Amino acid sequence: MSYESEELVHEIQSRRAKTGMSQRALADRTGLSQAHISQMETGRLEPGLSSFLRIARALDLEVVLVPKKFLPAVEGIIRQPAEDRFSPEQGEAALREIERGERLVIKLKHLYGSSADLDRIAESLRFFKRAPLRQNDLKIVVDAINKLKRYQASPQSKGTVAAISRELRDLRNHLVHNPSEAPRSAYAVDDEDDDA
Repeated sequence: MSYESEELVHEIQSRRAKTGMSQRALADRTGLSQAHISQMETGRLEPGLSSFLRIARALDLEVVLVPKKFLPAVEGIIRQPAEDRFSPEQGEAALREIERGERLVIKLKHLYGSSADLDRIAESLRFFKRAPLRQNDLKIVVDAINKLKRYQASPQSKGTVAAISRELRDLRNHLVHNPSEAPRSAYAVDDEDDDA
């Protein structure tokens, strides 16, 4: 069996074992022989695409092609425990909060002119729209947006804006560079930013 298909077959075999389905039961559901499934699982037979798809679907799996740059987000969704995932409603609320922050940055740029810190805040917010955030991460983002709104009219706000920019950049770097932590679910994926 080729190295490329070995991992896929292992996933199928693990899924079959987790569901408690025997090779014979899987064979009945797919129309393949039990010997065919056994040979595939032991690496003596390279699975053909149509056989692989039939087996995957019989195990309630679906094979899809994902752009490579979105793979970490998709994997995060798959591996994230259900209790840590955003519900669709929570995801929509999170996106609204981040979009509120983006509108605030646009307003501040219009009022006071562009700055490197505002540009970095805008870049971080674009990243967070498709990042695998957890509840605690979202709280940091929302607190930063609220702080930015509170201090927007203050003459001393330059230092605050710089601190918010650093805080959001640190969170972004943490999300990007710490894959060893428990996976996080992504609640939005779009094509706007290629930074991840």
